[in-house]
Amino acid sequence: MKRLIFSLACIVSIAAAGSPAFGQQSRGLKIEFQGPGGHSSGAYGRVSALHAAARAVILIQKALPSGSYQITNLTGGNSVNSIASDGLIEMKLTAANAAAYQALVAAVTKAAAEGAAAENAFRGVKAGDLTSGAPATVRSVVTPF
Repeated sequence: MKRLIFSLACIVSIAAAGSPAFGQQSRGLKIEFQGPGGHSSGAYGRVSALHAAARAVILIQKALPSGSYQITNLTGGNSVNSIASDGLIEMKLTAANAAAYQALVAAVTKAAAEGAAAENAFRGVKAGDLTSGAPATVRSVVTPF
């Protein structure tokens, strides 16, 4: 009985002290990249959504503090000998509180946009360019889950 009371007293004292463990935020993010894609023979030189995702991963590593994120999935494309029309990064963010979590999401959103912009610039594609009537650029969307 004394152990139970001691354990409960410890938990209450930690909660009363406002320990960050009780306010910690941890959620997943899905970052999707979409581009025109195509067969590597006929569409060589088009932007690759998977390359944009890889560029974003490098920027995420530079922007976020160590231990605040975990990349759980990086995938894209749908066949061999093709330029990926889609790319996906799934990751988990961990922050001390809601404000810090929102700052991490903002940094990831910025890195995703910059990764897509870097791939577009590398391939010489600008906003408004079309490929077979569709946008020629890679675009990114960040969605919490």
